[in-house]
Formats: sequence, C-alpha cells, structure tokens
Amino acid sequence: MSRSNRDICKTLDQVASNNQAAAIAVMRAAERIGDEMLRQQLLKVIHQMNLDAALLRYSREAIAGQALKRA
Repeated sequence: MSRSNRDICKTLDQVASNNQAAAIAVMRAAERIGDEMLRQQLLKVIHQMNLDAALLRYSREAIAGQALKRA
C-alpha cells in the first residue's frame, strides 16, 4: 500500500472515530434535555453521525482492499 493510501486510510479512521466520540457526547447531552422535540432531533443527528462513521470505515476498507489488489 502506498504512503498516500495509508494516509487516506488513517484520516478516514480518525474522522470516523471523532464522529463516534461526538455522537456519544451528544447522546449524553440529549439524555439530560427535558424538551422531547429537541431530544428527538438530537437522536436523529446521533444516528446520522454513526451512519457516517460506518460509511467512512467502509470506504477505508475499500481503499485498503484496492491497494492490496494492486500490490
């Protein structure tokens, strides 16, 4: 795997991890909010952040897999 592919994979992993960490922080905040409408909006945001993290990890695996095939 080339250095640029490794750097891209590392960046995708880092962004995915940051998304998941942020989702956890938002989830903790949402648990403390009394406004049910706002809580539901935050839960949708949390769900989207987790989906985005999964997509980033999937993209990372696809890039790594293509790089290995070329090697």
